[in-house]
Amino acid sequence: MTNYLELAQDVVKRAAASGVQAEAIITQDSETQIKVSKGEVEQLSQSSSRGLGVRVIDGGKTGYAYTSDLSEAGVESTWRTALELAAVATPDALRGLPEPHPISSEDLEIWDESLPNIPTSDKIELIKEVERGALDYDPRVILAEFCVYGDNINHVYLANSRGFAGQYGRTVTFAEVMGIARGEDGEMTNAFGLGASNFFRDLNAREIGREAGEKAVSLLGGKPVETQVGTVVLDYFVGAQILAALAQALSAESWQKKRSFLLDRMGQQVGSDMVTLMDNGRLKRGLASAPFDGEGVPTAATRLVDEGVLQNLTYDSYAAAKAGVQSTGNAARAGHRSLPGLGPSNFYMQPGNVSREEIIAGVEKGLYVISVMQTGGIDPVTGDCSMGANGLWIENGKIVGPVGGVTVATTLDGFLNNITQVGNDLRMVPFFGSIGVPTLRVDNVTIGGSK
Repeated sequence: MTNYLELAQDVVKRAAASGVQAEAIITQDSETQIKVSKGEVEQLSQSSSRGLGVRVIDGGKTGYAYTSDLSEAGVESTWRTALELAAVATPDALRGLPEPHPISSEDLEIWDESLPNIPTSDKIELIKEVERGALDYDPRVILAEFCVYGDNINHVYLANSRGFAGQYGRTVTFAEVMGIARGEDGEMTNAFGLGASNFFRDLNAREIGREAGEKAVSLLGGKPVETQVGTVVLDYFVGAQILAALAQALSAESWQKKRSFLLDRMGQQVGSDMVTLMDNGRLKRGLASAPFDGEGVPTAATRLVDEGVLQNLTYDSYAAAKAGVQSTGNAARAGHRSLPGLGPSNFYMQPGNVSREEIIAGVEKGLYVISVMQTGGIDPVTGDCSMGANGLWIENGKIVGPVGGVTVATTLDGFLNNITQVGNDLRMVPFFGSIGVPTLRVDNVTIGGSK
């Protein structure tokens, strides 16, 4: 059996013999995706891939080549092609491989050793149970759409000519479903249920399905409220979409291209003291956790906003070289086919110590937002934030009925500064990267409905 780390090191040695910096990455992946509908498997796909990517940097000139052919001829052709491409590339003096640093041996708990041996039949049964969980919640749940299970088993082997060599394995599993409910008047509503973990046995099929069914039914009969400025309570799935934009705004690359609403506000108060934003590539059981990033830099827990004060940005080695600082270990790669680029790891808001129920109980009048549609959108450059919304109306701390056909509008500045409570129910969402957010109370939001 091929030792892929040794192969990566050998490729680096051969490519670097020409007096250049060289890096080799080998990835090995297998994926499963299962979609069910009405108790039957509608789609089942299983795939696997492996490949080699070689980066050569010669006096700031970068060449990159990749292949899925790991034969001797395929490997040699790939590193030679990378050398040839580097020879004709445009130089950039800031391009170079990062200085090696020790990698912690801490167990990040990102490998489910049982997953490769779990029968496909067990995975099918899990996603069927998700569908039943949605449909069984209430007779008004008439359909469970987009009922999908997926998993990924990923191995990474990375080496470079500056002395780095490392490997890790990571597993990710998820299940999702959209519950569709129909009221007596024929009105239809929908809502998502979601679960994701590094470990298959962590997925609670009935709870994922129930979440979708319960939310969809709760929205039936929703009508607009009067236009007003008031309080909103954001469900985790809604908050995650806003945090995905904040992750972009807190990227050093966005700052260097002057494409962030937070530009030049380092050290300033940019949010309420309830707001602490983290990018943590070392989060235990984090969906994007790894011992090192896409270019071999140790991952880290980076406090970007601390109790409302902007303290740091995310950096890969190139953005860090531009700024004259250290990389935060945020070089991301989409497998062996891609060069490393700056991206978030596990980006999340630090949870508070109150429950969602306690947050709702403290609202005199406001909207609990369960689902949104990107109407005006969320713009990390301008800070504009406007979404079509459905949810539940709150009066005197109690939910009194459904709301539909409204918009919620603020700015990302306003969002950060008007967060007055943060829940203890942090949930990670794998659809916008790996974004985590608890239930949030945000005041002074424009709720646009009937006049």
